Amino acid sequence: MNKLWDANKNKINFWISLTTFVLILGLTYAKFRLKLAFTTTDLTLITSALGSFIIFIGNVLNNNILVEAGQRIDNVEFSEKITEATQAVFDVQKELSKLKKVLEQNDIQNNETQK
Repeated sequence: MNKLWDANKNKINFWISLTTFVLILGLTYAKFRLKLAFTTTDLTLITSALGSFIIFIGNVLNNNILVEAGQRIDNVEFSEKITEATQAVFDVQKELSKLKKVLEQNDIQNNETQK
């Protein structure tokens, strides 16, 4: 892990990828475990706040890589891509829930037929 960290800590794409991963993971957790609902506006606000926070940390640490990564995250296009990716995750989860219900119903019908 130390070699991985040393090789990537000064790369903008590393910070953007890490932020995207944590954001999508957090939003998915909040949606399904905490039963929170998000709108596109909410996702844009969360992404902007996260980008601003990373810019702040970059300025405090005098780290231009973090500042630039935060600026890219705070970009409208990035927010749109996060919204699309998060929506795709939610859609897949929704479809998996439907599939699970269908499989459970088929299993119940098969068990009743065998009786």
